[in-house]
Amino acid sequence: MYAGNRITIPVIFIATLSLGACATNQIEHRQAAEQKARGVSGDVWVASNQIDATMLSLDNLMTADASQLPQAYERYSADVDLMRKDATLINADGAALQKQSESQLAEWHKQNNDLRNTDLHENSEQGRRAVWDRSHGMQGAYDRAQSSMDGLLRNLEDVRTALRNDLSTRGVSGIAKTNVQQRAHARAGEAKADLQQVQADSRSLAEALSASAAPVAATEGGASDNLTQR
Repeated sequence: MYAGNRITIPVIFIATLSLGACATNQIEHRQAAEQKARGVSGDVWVASNQIDATMLSLDNLMTADASQLPQAYERYSADVDLMRKDATLINADGAALQKQSESQLAEWHKQNNDLRNTDLHENSEQGRRAVWDRSHGMQGAYDRAQSSMDGLLRNLEDVRTALRNDLSTRGVSGIAKTNVQQRAHARAGEAKADLQQVQADSRSLAEALSASAAPVAATEGGASDNLTQR
């Protein structure tokens, strides 16, 4: 009897430590996802401001006289490069947030399966559904922002390439005869609007992940069906 107790107690102790570690990891993953969601606002702000700076450079380039063209082109080209870096960073933010959210939601789902009390299980599932909805909406906003920024960058690169080949008043006049500049301004507006939505949805996700997240009202229907395997 004594020997059996000597074996059983350490096993129970190890199992308890394992459960505690899982809980701690889940809390840490949740906090990391929340911090990342809050942190992207700064990147979005920088990218939005860079769009404004690049469009100003484009307009200055299109009105520059012959003596100002080299300097105006250099400024414009540098702004296009900065905007491309910002677009790459925004895309990386979206991918990282999606990965963190999916990992956290999957672990949440796994631990929910260990809940034996049906009321606690349903309450936890409602919270998980709320976070999934915010995460899904945020990813859609990131996809739209990526698409609009890619379209804008294509227009800006066309201008840069055309003038790289013919940096002259003739080259500028050729661009002015097209709708490239007008299309770039339209796409810049779309990109900024999409970035604002990314910022709003990221904040919404951060709130859903925070310790102060508001209780979720009970829902009906098949929302949970879409989450069963997530």
